[in-house]
Amino acid sequence: MNNFLIVSHGEYAKATLASCEMIAGKLPNVKAIAFKQTMNQDDLLNEIEKVAESFDKKPTIIVDIAGGTPANASLRYHQKHPEVKVYSGLCLPLLLAAVMGTPMEEAIKQAQENIAPVGENLDIKKTPAKEKNTEETKPNENAEIEPQTMHNVRIDERLIHGQVATMWTNALRLTRIMVVGDDIVKNDIQKTALKTACPHGVHLSILTAKGAARRINSGKYQGQTVLVLVKNPSVLRQMVDNGVKLPEINVGNMSTKSDSRQVAKSVAVTAEDVDDFNYLNKQSCHLYHQMVPAEDKEDFMKLLEK
Repeated sequence: MNNFLIVSHGEYAKATLASCEMIAGKLPNVKAIAFKQTMNQDDLLNEIEKVAESFDKKPTIIVDIAGGTPANASLRYHQKHPEVKVYSGLCLPLLLAAVMGTPMEEAIKQAQENIAPVGENLDIKKTPAKEKNTEETKPNENAEIEPQTMHNVRIDERLIHGQVATMWTNALRLTRIMVVGDDIVKNDIQKTALKTACPHGVHLSILTAKGAARRINSGKYQGQTVLVLVKNPSVLRQMVDNGVKLPEINVGNMSTKSDSRQVAKSVAVTAEDVDDFNYLNKQSCHLYHQMVPAEDKEDFMKLLEK
């Protein structure tokens, strides 16, 4: 795992790290330094040297802007330690890509691609909207089709957001995200938001529970790596009742409600949710809790019993 030291004018680096950890979880391999008005370049260089020495191996340094004091002090550090590389342009997309193991040149490219107007009718992605949301060509009708088993299934009320668009998409090497929910299909505003949030190069399907089950059971996604995203367990219960095999279900995020109880940091359940989870468990669905790929899986049924 590579180490990173991020340096900025003011608290920007620390705030960027905090935002990154909100998405990626705790990052012990990343440390941040704030250059304050009371410091001079020598003070900052001393701070960089001290923090860099706290790593088990020399870090890659990312600063906010080229030519600023953080950049100049980092270059002085580089002169003493030529093996240390220094990059400018610190931002959340760049740091996220870097901490996930993406080579810096590719991480910089991804960060550049992230700079674009946002909106349904704007050219925000290289993949045209029609292509992104077009279902696959129908399989050969003469071929024998076996019902598919969906291995990547996540309950997350936020649907496509930072953790899904970055951490899970890359960890699972997704080719398609399938958002399932009858209410979502009827909500044009939410569908527009999902199309905008879907990562570049990943196809998107927005389907009802029955529609998703029909496509999965027909082998429509054969050869693709799919993540099924739903807001609550009742949607998965409908899919199971329609013949879909869900051997594993990741209960990632369910928000607090007036009639719910907290069972994990990011998961609160109602009595109806518990009934659905018990039903899914009896249908041989292994339920676990895992916020981000770097965390260990927790047995969700044991969390429910607490």
